[in-house]
Amino acid sequence: MTNLLISSKIRFKEADRYFYYGVRIVTGSEFEAGTMDNDLYVTLVGSKACTGKINISGFLSSPIATKSYVDLLIQCKSDLGEVLVVSLGNPKNWITMPGSEWFVDFVDIIDQQTKKTVRFPCYHWIADGDSIGFTSKTAILKDVMPNSILVRQRQSVIDQRRLKYKWQAFPKIGLPSAIDVSSLNLPSDEQFGVVKGIDFTKDGIASAVILEFTAVFTYIDSLSQFEQLAKAMGKPEFPTYELSRWMRDEEFGRQMLNGVNPMVIERCATLPPNFPVTSSMVKSSMDSGLSLEDEMKAGHIYICNLKMMDGLPLRDCFYSSAPLCLLYVNKANQLVPIAIQLKQEPGSDNPIFLPTDSWADWTLAKMYYQCAHAQFHQIVTHYLSCHAVMETYGMGIMRNLPDAHPVYRLLRPHFRYTMAINARARETLINDGGIIDLVFAIGGEGRRELMRRSGAAYNIHWTNIKRNVKSRGVDDPNLLPGYYYRDDGLKLWQAMEDFVAKIINEFYSSDEDVKGDSELQNVASDLYTNGFPANGGEQGHGFPKSIDSREQLVELCTLMMFTGSAQHSSINFGQYDMYSYTPNATTGMRLPPPTTKGDANDDTLIRSLPDKHIAALVITMGYLLSKHSKDERFLVQFPTVQFPAERFTESKAQVEIVNFRKSLINLDADIVERNKPLDVPYVYMQPSRVTESITI
Repeated sequence: MTNLLISSKIRFKEADRYFYYGVRIVTGSEFEAGTMDNDLYVTLVGSKACTGKINISGFLSSPIATKSYVDLLIQCKSDLGEVLVVSLGNPKNWITMPGSEWFVDFVDIIDQQTKKTVRFPCYHWIADGDSIGFTSKTAILKDVMPNSILVRQRQSVIDQRRLKYKWQAFPKIGLPSAIDVSSLNLPSDEQFGVVKGIDFTKDGIASAVILEFTAVFTYIDSLSQFEQLAKAMGKPEFPTYELSRWMRDEEFGRQMLNGVNPMVIERCATLPPNFPVTSSMVKSSMDSGLSLEDEMKAGHIYICNLKMMDGLPLRDCFYSSAPLCLLYVNKANQLVPIAIQLKQEPGSDNPIFLPTDSWADWTLAKMYYQCAHAQFHQIVTHYLSCHAVMETYGMGIMRNLPDAHPVYRLLRPHFRYTMAINARARETLINDGGIIDLVFAIGGEGRRELMRRSGAAYNIHWTNIKRNVKSRGVDDPNLLPGYYYRDDGLKLWQAMEDFVAKIINEFYSSDEDVKGDSELQNVASDLYTNGFPANGGEQGHGFPKSIDSREQLVELCTLMMFTGSAQHSSINFGQYDMYSYTPNATTGMRLPPPTTKGDANDDTLIRSLPDKHIAALVITMGYLLSKHSKDERFLVQFPTVQFPAERFTESKAQVEIVNFRKSLINLDADIVERNKPLDVPYVYMQPSRVTESITI
């Protein structure tokens, strides 16, 4: 701000009759954040007076560029008093021209009388026809109630947003509610940036070309051809592990713990009545000499039960299963499968497959389990539990909290691009006739039914890793070692929770402050009633009608932060590793699940797997969903560490952000060191690889 007076075209005249205010408007570093529009205006609202709209064009010698700033010196006949609100406007034109939008990071105001500088965070796109007002201080409503100007400004922001962010409910398929617009009509702040948009389109076109090529060659007659396909479509930015690992039982167990769907496995204290495994069946697979009952008591037996897949409709000529899998922790601390049943109802046509069966029988059973596991992962663990719910949370925040609210400033970065990617998913991926319907054995009808079942059962605490691992009985590392999703996730949750608690306690002095925050309570009411309606399940799905304590608020904020960053990263970015080799995991089989033992051979395995075109489509989907765009933001970003400290202007909050950064860097280093001796390093919860939000 030191050069403001020199750069301004306005000179002091009759200083005793006028009041002067320096204004620096800083354009963001987003690609094409600058604007060609010359009809922009700024308004300063003070405690004593208001400037009215001041056209910025008179201060410009050229279009506003990215990472630049505009300096103004405003001359007023009246003392504005303390500047409380800054508004930036972009009048509506008859024709919206390319380059008319403007992304502003912040505005600095210097009162030339007092020489005091105040920063007003913005971090919004100002589109054609927009007028955006923002304040300096972070505050809950109670703290601004005496000031009618700030109260009106906050309500004005909320009123404007509710016109743009309208709910769309999905009662027929039971998903949480979302924003009611297409991908092309999203609010400017929710759209993909230019870099992300180009990357997304370019990758889609390249993948379409590959798929058209593979469609010509449909038949595969050996496992080696799947290996050739995986290598042909290999991407240099992803690590490649030996493809033969998929056949090993310890690799199957590793994927249940640290693959893309580590949320299914549970401790097994008693066998389900529909899974009649006996001790004699699995005795040779357990190396302790104990009976199955004693191993269960000792905490060495675990189960994966995909009962939600039972009875789902299937596409013509495609098959899947609703399997149960029993797993055992051996003396080498490896988790291995010891029994698989492919259907829920026991019977003579539903054998329990064992490692002592023929190689082909046992391998085929694992392949059918993985097929069901993959479909469940995409619909339930991935889309519903991360994508859908984060959009719902984002809607609740955007519709009810102004920018100055501490919870808005804390959580807003974790919703970046989420509505944009979800809108595209609803149009191309999970829509009727979309990609999922083409490659999943359950097809469109089965997908919709799985959404209904999982949506009815869904509870927001599925992604609260502290609650989740405890409820599944997998929280003890002594009983279940090598569960790095749990180990790294709990540490990351704790770091986030500590940080969130310090921010919340800075702005809320007591539980009564939380209860009395009407804006915050509107978030809870809106999400409970509109975000998570009773579509065949409990209304709210675990989200409370009201937020009654600081502890509860901390948990909910941590849940949103963790779900949109660490949880999604852990179950998304390993998809190419998991699905690039079709025999390891695919989404549809061409033969019915086996009903007898002893009939399978190598040829059965090949004929059960999808053709080359479907296999290539699954591989491509895994690649696209695992790829970071060039403008991706991570929790820890080297060589600099980025976290939106700029949104908070308060020094105490900024100190806590610095401390949070340090804890993430230390955790990142610990994970790097832990991974060194591992055959397959676990990187999906590493802060430098955890994205700040759901962008793909």
